[in-house]
Amino acid sequence: MSKQEKAYYARPYLKKFFIPHIRSKIVHCLIFVYVLSIFFLELTLIPNRIALFAMLLYAMGSAFYQKPSISWDASSTITQGFFFLPFLFFVINGCNMRPFMLNSIIPVFFFIFSTRAFRESSSTDYLYSTLNISVCIVFVICMSSVLLKISDDLPVYWWNDFVHRSLVSVLNFHPSYLSLFVLIAINGNLNKLYQNISKGTLYKGTLFYLIITTVFLVLIAAKMAYIILFVFYILFLRRLFAIRKFKWTFSFLLGLMVVSIIMYKTLPSIKDRVTVDYRTFVKNDFAWDNKSPASERIYIWRTSTEIIKRYPLGQFCKDTKNLIWAKMEKANKQVLEEKNAHNNFLEFGLRYGVFGILLIVLFLILSFRLILKHQDFLFLGVFLIFVFFSLTESTAVRELGVIYMAFFYQYHVINPDKKES
Repeated sequence: MSKQEKAYYARPYLKKFFIPHIRSKIVHCLIFVYVLSIFFLELTLIPNRIALFAMLLYAMGSAFYQKPSISWDASSTITQGFFFLPFLFFVINGCNMRPFMLNSIIPVFFFIFSTRAFRESSSTDYLYSTLNISVCIVFVICMSSVLLKISDDLPVYWWNDFVHRSLVSVLNFHPSYLSLFVLIAINGNLNKLYQNISKGTLYKGTLFYLIITTVFLVLIAAKMAYIILFVFYILFLRRLFAIRKFKWTFSFLLGLMVVSIIMYKTLPSIKDRVTVDYRTFVKNDFAWDNKSPASERIYIWRTSTEIIKRYPLGQFCKDTKNLIWAKMEKANKQVLEEKNAHNNFLEFGLRYGVFGILLIVLFLILSFRLILKHQDFLFLGVFLIFVFFSLTESTAVRELGVIYMAFFYQYHVINPDKKES
């Protein structure tokens, strides 16, 4: 039998995998595996890459067997800027392929999410359900790891092991980047809870996931994540107040205040994380040059700004860590590690010059217009996470940050939630 004949007879057999009820199960399974694999990315790349390849393969099959196969509009292409800029500079300079390869998953997921299989499989609800389950699994793993560790040798300050880096050390994950994904789950839970209350119903599962994800985020103790969490709850209470759910509004407000005070007073590690910068500045009479993490960031940002002023067209071929550390003047510099700009705007400015900064600003403006157009509160939360973390982290040049953009952010760009008004 010739290859053409084999392909002809194989088509009806393969086509059954794209029947709606089977298609949705396959898509949901692929999303679950990929989302869960993100949390183990620092330990092994294999599950993540297999899941990505399987999603791409199934999306290609959907494009081949289902008509109309691909659907997208001009506003959906805004995330491609994060791929196009590294690609453009790579072609011009030909000296650093890593940013180009790192951002290549953006057009890959653009294609995947634009296919009929992923558009029509009720993926939004399942995406957030999958994220909740994944976060709970990771939370149990982190807590079990800490409990097993301290059961062998209980340290004097044992509570420190349940907070920040010690809590997530089993995943080899940076706490700030883990909080990115936990915040997405909290955003989805708050939106779901708002919908339940507005309809006069309350599902215990939604409240359970909200409590677990919030507790996990508090223990991760990333300072910027605390600010975003506060903003999320304020927006949630504001929305409840707007639909005249006063009883729920004041109940949640009172509960949040009580729980926040209790955790702040009873968990010394959290109190220390929140107040460390202020205490160090007070100890040094508010001198800019001190040993606090905030002082280090300020000097990194100041040095990055000076470099951008000197090289407004950027220095794509050079490592931003080396650029900053060669120019930075700080008293305790010798005991610090080399770090990048820790700010997406400055990071893009160092790499691509003023054009890179303008790209991010334009990207945020277009994204916000899309949010206003569809009144998409889910996307608003994902947008705010990126904006706030862009001020203190260079997420757009780290693999986990790019996955956040390519998978979660881009999903909402291509599939906006148009149900709310």
